Amino acid sequence: MTGIPSSFSPIQLHNRLNRPVQIGFKRTVQDGRELVFLCAGSEGTAQVSKNFETFAGQIVREFRLEPAEVDFVELRCDGEERHWYRWHAQWVGSAPMECRAELVVGESGRRYLAQALGRSEEAA
Repeated sequence: MTGIPSSFSPIQLHNRLNRPVQIGFKRTVQDGRELVFLCAGSEGTAQVSKNFETFAGQIVREFRLEPAEVDFVELRCDGEERHWYRWHAQWVGSAPMECRAELVVGESGRRYLAQALGRSEEAA
């Protein structure tokens, strides 16, 4: 798992073809919201986007999360650059539908996510 920040832990999930894959995973709480960070690293920048529905459903079921109370964030690293994507889904029980990612372009949004990730590193 190259290109994944050390603050992420590896988690094994199954992709949409039911093959096991490892991605970086980090859970934290910021301002009363559960944040789930995902990072595929340099080995598969499309790994999360192609499999988000499958991954999110597995995570919600495995950790017994309430989908309405969780924000999924993908971190894509391109060298020293970090790109944050906030994922949105319509949930039917523990199954995400109509998933889409939105690039976090605002400086305050990126700072908020970096702070949440950094805060969880300090608490570990």
